[in-house]
Amino acid sequence: MFIFDAHSDIWMKTVEERRLGNEDYFMNTHYPKLQKGKVSGGIFVVYSRTDSKVDTVRYFWKEVGGVMKEISYLKETGAPIDFVKSYEEIEEAIDKGHFFALMGIEGLKGIEGDTEQIRTLYNLGFRHASLTWNEENHLAAGAAIEDENRGVTVLGEKAVKLMDELGMILDVSHLNERSFWDITEIWKKPIVASHSNSKTLLYHRRNITDEQAKAIAKSGGVIGVNVCGEFLHKDKPSINCYLDNIDHFANIAGLESVGIGFDFCDFLRSGSLGPDEQIERDVEGLKDISDGAAVLEGLKARGYSEEDIKKIAHGNFMRVIKELIS
Repeated sequence: MFIFDAHSDIWMKTVEERRLGNEDYFMNTHYPKLQKGKVSGGIFVVYSRTDSKVDTVRYFWKEVGGVMKEISYLKETGAPIDFVKSYEEIEEAIDKGHFFALMGIEGLKGIEGDTEQIRTLYNLGFRHASLTWNEENHLAAGAAIEDENRGVTVLGEKAVKLMDELGMILDVSHLNERSFWDITEIWKKPIVASHSNSKTLLYHRRNITDEQAKAIAKSGGVIGVNVCGEFLHKDKPSINCYLDNIDHFANIAGLESVGIGFDFCDFLRSGSLGPDEQIERDVEGLKDISDGAAVLEGLKARGYSEEDIKKIAHGNFMRVIKELIS
């Protein structure tokens, strides 16, 4: 039994550490935690800051460059991690006992509306992207935009169609509700919300409604439940809150629509995501990725069968990835 984590920001920390001279941060510090947490695969994203304090385009491509350098180093040193571009390569990595990582983009503001840069990212090996982080950009409106008239733009529709043509995973986790519903009209493949929780359980701009969850399920897609405390409980976030979100989505959208998208941020410096974003680190029972296996134990304690736990842990996401990028 292994966990597929549909959203990890570990590249931010890894690239930062490399620039400070710590070339082996990932293998020496993070990889052992992945092993302890029974996490054997995931989507590793390049995050692009969107605040006015940085040049977003320069920041974005600098981060992409840093990630490509890190990947080259890990390959050269024979690290047991495969950077996969197809479902077949995932199967090969599993057969070898290697960790496998899909390369993703969290927010495409860094391409400044030049949708052909998505093709460049694809050629570099990226197989996942979200149109926005929380901001509004050339492509769509993110979760911070509450105006119901602001959604996916003409350029955004062009970007979505290109991702469809190339064979990529489209992630809706950071979109506002209008953009989400626009996507359902454009994208006719399984929809992925890689790291989202239930707005019914906790009202937060980053959480999704039951109607959205049902639409994702109807598309054949998956919702990865997020460990960020701010999205779990306003006072005392815990592993039980996390499991409650899995229960809720399974009950209202079906067990085949639920997965894991931890979004652990324990390793990020304050201000890494921008000056306005707070990172909630204190989730009882889930302090970092090394606690990932506790979710499997929690599901077992709640009466889920081994087969159902397998679907939530990785099976549902594997089914969708096979359809989208094979």
